[in-house]
Amino acid sequence: VILLLLALHFLPKVTPVESGSAQRWRDGAVSVIAGLGVGALIYALLRREPDNIGWFFLENSYTGGGGNNVVNVILVDFRGFDTFGEIIVLGIAGLVIFAVVAAVLRGGAGVRRLQAQAAAAPKIGDRHPLMMVVATRAALPIALAVGVYIFLRGHGEPGGGFIAGLVVAIAYLMQYMASGLEWSQARQRLAYQGMIGLGVLIAAGTGIASWFFGAPFLTSTFGYVTLPPLSKFELASAMAFDTGVFLTVLGAVMLGLAELSRLGRVADPVVNRDAMDLTTTDGLLPVDGPVAAEKDK
Repeated sequence: VILLLLALHFLPKVTPVESGSAQRWRDGAVSVIAGLGVGALIYALLRREPDNIGWFFLENSYTGGGGNNVVNVILVDFRGFDTFGEIIVLGIAGLVIFAVVAAVLRGGAGVRRLQAQAAAAPKIGDRHPLMMVVATRAALPIALAVGVYIFLRGHGEPGGGFIAGLVVAIAYLMQYMASGLEWSQARQRLAYQGMIGLGVLIAAGTGIASWFFGAPFLTSTFGYVTLPPLSKFELASAMAFDTGVFLTVLGAVMLGLAELSRLGRVADPVVNRDAMDLTTTDGLLPVDGPVAAEKDK
């Protein structure tokens, strides 16, 4: 939803009429015919006697994949090749956003158009509310711990790499919303592009490793380990593949959000130009907004 809203924010507010009434009537007729056809197809499929293969996954989830979370086992084991393709597509989508934003920012016309749109839009009073800044800083380690917990339990309980990636992405996104792009980017230790590449490489390496054991690509295995004083617990090779899914999802989501945020920063560079921080000039005021503006002047 946030990606969609950011994208809509930079689209033109008014779209010129590009087709006549005859063409619109033609397009409407084609749409109605296509909609009726798809509806008839769905109706025919729903009236068929179901041939459910869910029983196979329910019966073989634990014995074949070593996990009780059937959905996660399907994603990282039974249909791991599909998931591998999906994270590649997701990573490409994030890199495309990065390339498009870089192309827009290289052209002076694109930057001037963004600044003209920003000048016509109403301004908010405070982009970095202090209460939100403090709350998100305190919530970040808690959210990261929840993400790790969801990731580790994913093979046996609801969770997994994809959901954990989204949870951690939300935790990072809150820092961008509260403290701004500059503050967040300054504390970023691994580029999101590298995170996407690392995730795909880990997922591919997990699949290739099965070849050395004479098994097909992405074949997984599992076993049990006892580490005193801990009780016996399960280790599955699919966890490495899920790590690749986690990194790719996190990198792609955050790369898209960060790059679209960069467009907004370029379009309106005057308000809150400095990175929001809790450091103060006199013990009371945050170094941002009017104080920083007066200092720059």
